[in-house]
Amino acid sequence: MFQEKVEEEYIVTQAGTSEGTQIKYKKGDYWYKKDNRGKEGLAEYLVSKLLTFSGMEQTDYVLYEQGYINGIPGCRSKNFLGEGEELVTIYRLYYNEFGKDLSQVLAGMDKMGERIEYVLRFVKESCDLDIRDYLKKVIMLDMIVLNEDRHLNNLAVMFKEEHFVCAPIFDNGVSLLTANQSVNWKFPVEENVKRVIARPFSGSHEKMYEYLGKGFTLDCQSVRRWLDEEPYSREKEVLEYQLLRYEQNGVLQE
Repeated sequence: MFQEKVEEEYIVTQAGTSEGTQIKYKKGDYWYKKDNRGKEGLAEYLVSKLLTFSGMEQTDYVLYEQGYINGIPGCRSKNFLGEGEELVTIYRLYYNEFGKDLSQVLAGMDKMGERIEYVLRFVKESCDLDIRDYLKKVIMLDMIVLNEDRHLNNLAVMFKEEHFVCAPIFDNGVSLLTANQSVNWKFPVEENVKRVIARPFSGSHEKMYEYLGKGFTLDCQSVRRWLDEEPYSREKEVLEYQLLRYEQNGVLQE
């Protein structure tokens, strides 16, 4: 675990999502985030470490390290943008072109498939980029780790060498039930999992996954060996529950 003193001058943004404000810092080649409502730093670490056992390339996701920022738990990640590169969220991409809130536009559509295809078509026409495989990876991951905060500002593309590419997967802190205020730990994990509400195209991770399809594979034996070495936490317990659940129903089979 890292221990870092980060002065207030390094604050980049305090504007949060609907899940609450999370202070972020940029110091040197690292981004830092303090825990806000739960153990978001632990969740970021567990989720990104999980992906090291997947079929994804290392450039497909951001790797997070758990630690302390000014004595407060949180996480950090290396800056993945090179010189001259720019991250553009899907929300900002749409707002820049139409001056409208894309989430509100999607809310006006009756069917989940219509919402997904609208975004796919918009990005293709705007950036000449097919993000279907990117969405497959993101949605499958969110389903496994119960991410409740996959809003349109943490789906993104990057402008790189005069063209657009998919951004790596980032911001998974509101996962593994860590910041879910409706969770009641008097009940078992199975009951609390039912309280999760997905985003951004449907309230159900499973429905989005069924529409888009499989995004990646996992080496489940290696994942289990890794988790056996991790100290107990509720977040780890939830991850183990979810992995067993999706192994048993065939989602994680090769």
